[in-house]
Amino acid sequence: MRSGNFMSRMMIGCLTVSALFLLFPAFVRAERFVFERPEMGVVFRIIVHADDAAAVEKAVNEAFGHIRRLNGMMSDYDEDSELMQLSQRSAEAFDKTGEAPWIRVSGDLFSVLESSKRFAELSDGAFDITVAPVVRLWRRARRMGEPPKSEQLARARELVGNELWELDKEAQSVRLKKKGVRFDLGGIAKGYAVDRAFEILQAAGFDTVLVDAGGDMRVGKAPQGGWKIGLQESADTMISFENRALAASGDTFQFVEFEGVRYSHIIDPKTGFGLTMPLIVRVFAPTACEADALASACSVLGTEKSAALLKGFPEAEVEFTEKK
Repeated sequence: MRSGNFMSRMMIGCLTVSALFLLFPAFVRAERFVFERPEMGVVFRIIVHADDAAAVEKAVNEAFGHIRRLNGMMSDYDEDSELMQLSQRSAEAFDKTGEAPWIRVSGDLFSVLESSKRFAELSDGAFDITVAPVVRLWRRARRMGEPPKSEQLARARELVGNELWELDKEAQSVRLKKKGVRFDLGGIAKGYAVDRAFEILQAAGFDTVLVDAGGDMRVGKAPQGGWKIGLQESADTMISFENRALAASGDTFQFVEFEGVRYSHIIDPKTGFGLTMPLIVRVFAPTACEADALASACSVLGTEKSAALLKGFPEAEVEFTEKK
């Protein structure tokens, strides 16, 4: 009788151990897969820790494909992009009828415009995508080697303002209320693309992922040892975080200098001038879209006013580092 019970316990024990191996295949060490492609004017990098190379490659290709479609949709360099065609169609309607038309846009573009409207309202215009005409002047200034003329800036600023456009959510449409209004999504589009890529990877079953777009990034569950992120302003400084997004804003790489004054590529919508304060602004937030837009807005607002803005984003954190 004892012998029978002992053998039964042995068999149950063996079956239990076998079941554990069947239920928990995580004993297989995950590999680290790294993919890089140029998109949206920067190098997008995707890192996935997983054990199925074929599944990873399929998901990453889908993510990059969506990033490419978003770039073709939201570029303000490509005259054929949906964003640029929006301004063109609106201007043509003004010429023909003298009225501003409602124009239906794609779901992704509407989502970015809807978020942009919200950030503009909450930041009191520190974040404003209608700054495009002014941005174009400063891009030309960088190419020509001379600052924009005051009368040019004055005319461009007449086309800047969150009140110059509106949205109809039910019709998924946008209306530009003044001829010449254009959008520059440079302060939000990369963050949005990072989020969409991240969501595609998560939907495919991958949690330990990183999506980086030239410093705008979102990370999921940390791998063994954690995500180690180097800071642009200090090669020796590393930070570690997980399940968060990070965006940094400053003039480290994009700026123009006239008569000893260094102007950042980040434009203050209310003055029409690039920022001159040597600050690096770093924002941690739940999504890359939020971090991206807040980094631009906080750069314009400065430390004190940014504290008021962040009250509307309780899960976000901002750090200011003065450059020496």
